[in-house]
Amino acid sequence: MAYADIRCIYASDKSGKLSPKKLSKQPVPRRGPRVKRAELAQTARAFPRMNPDLVPRAGWLREIRDALGISQSQLAARAGISRATVQQMERAEARRRITLKSLDRLSQAMGCQVAFAIVPKAGTLQDVRARQALARAEVLLKEKLEPSAYANLKPRELAHRHERLAAKLLRGSRRKLWRISPPRRPSAKSQTPKR
Repeated sequence: MAYADIRCIYASDKSGKLSPKKLSKQPVPRRGPRVKRAELAQTARAFPRMNPDLVPRAGWLREIRDALGISQSQLAARAGISRATVQQMERAEARRRITLKSLDRLSQAMGCQVAFAIVPKAGTLQDVRARQALARAEVLLKEKLEPSAYANLKPRELAHRHERLAAKLLRGSRRKLWRISPPRRPSAKSQTPKR
């Protein structure tokens, strides 16, 4: 179990003098993946999912600067950089090549802040894991079964096998869930001899 750092607090003794008093080591509870996913899901609710088509072509920096009525020269003066640098940063942001440090600097100069988040495209992080488990189950079943046996399974039986394997993957190792299978090599039976 991990332990918190020993912290020092000041307590007054009977004479009124402050003297350091050490706290004992206190165990820090470990946060498992489920707890982390729940915490992140709560945080992600603050960030709306944006349609990529709604992102301004010229980039957010220029769009917000224009909306506020700040010229490039004025923004450069407020950020302590040259006008040409502001122009380069705006172009870089439109091409998605700007650094977070530069984005933050210009945002601060406009009286704004950068709200950076990575959120699932749809649903929650648990939904992302469930979709991954189903996709991985499909790959594993195709690897396990012969192509003809896989094709001959009834859709209901196939779906049932996918769901069972996906549930097993979700309960098991995270490495297995996210592993990428190497490309399947053709079997020796399917190769025809060259003439």
